Amino acid sequence: MPPADAVGFGVIGARSMVATRAVMPAIDASERARLVAVSSLGGPVPEPWTHLGAGLYEDVIDHPDVEVVYIPLPNGMHLEWVERAVAAGKHVLCEKPIALSAAETRRMTAAAEAAGVFLAEAWMTPFDARWRAAMSMATAGDLGDVIDIDASFTFTIGPEANDNYRWSAEQGGGALLDVGIYCLGPIVELWGTEPDVVEATALWHSTGVDARTEATLEWSDGRQGRIRCSFVDAEEQRIEIIGTAASLVLANDAHTGGARADTIVVAAGDGTVDRVHVTPTDPYLGMVDAFAAAIRGDTAWPRPMSASADLLTLLERIAQASR
Repeated sequence: MPPADAVGFGVIGARSMVATRAVMPAIDASERARLVAVSSLGGPVPEPWTHLGAGLYEDVIDHPDVEVVYIPLPNGMHLEWVERAVAAGKHVLCEKPIALSAAETRRMTAAAEAAGVFLAEAWMTPFDARWRAAMSMATAGDLGDVIDIDASFTFTIGPEANDNYRWSAEQGGGALLDVGIYCLGPIVELWGTEPDVVEATALWHSTGVDARTEATLEWSDGRQGRIRCSFVDAEEQRIEIIGTAASLVLANDAHTGGARADTIVVAAGDGTVDRVHVTPTDPYLGMVDAFAAAIRGDTAWPRPMSASADLLTLLERIAQASR
């Protein structure tokens, strides 16, 4: 059982895949958090959380033991429910992308600050041990000067899933908005969010969202980053970081981490290849623990809302370039 001072979490949209497969199990596993109320309007609350069913989303927000509201709803619903939760005095951890635009992100941030509560985007990748180790190697100079970054996150949403909100422009669908944060993550971590040149192409779905977006980001000193996001290509998660002295590759759940994320392949300039082992971690548990620690004032949350707004600004540049 979690300790008495564990942070009480409520979930609205408890049938979402990320909630049931990752975040709610992470809250259950955490020693710093406890799940106290959940709600699902799309069907019954799944096992083993049926006993925590609280009715409507408003009932979760108003629950006296809920300190944090976790929001995994479709992207187009984030703004409304973030604002409703913070207005009720609750801290909020909201799934990525936290908003449909940088302007919405700034509006959410202002609302949270006015209410005196904490708001953060639930992007779990930086809490994965292997991803963090790879970024540390790059920033420490182990690869020399990093000059090229290539990242892809592709998978297939088949025709049987036409009702998936990711195909809806009104709900903030599209491959770039859905998984762009993952592909841009290492680029932004190492180089920031303001490339000098952005070039992009997209494959457009009949609903008006991008089924695939590919982009190249260039800096005036020659650094280059490339991303590929797709709902219509074979599943792949891959990051390659190339430096003047060596390069590294992350495969096998490069962005989502977990049990298979245990190896960094490093190729030196002389052709030798080393496989660096990293003990896998659950990035969702790391994220939940870090958020709970921030709520209790034990440690600072590592990614401010300004960083979320800056990344969405870059996503908007890429989307505009693709059009």
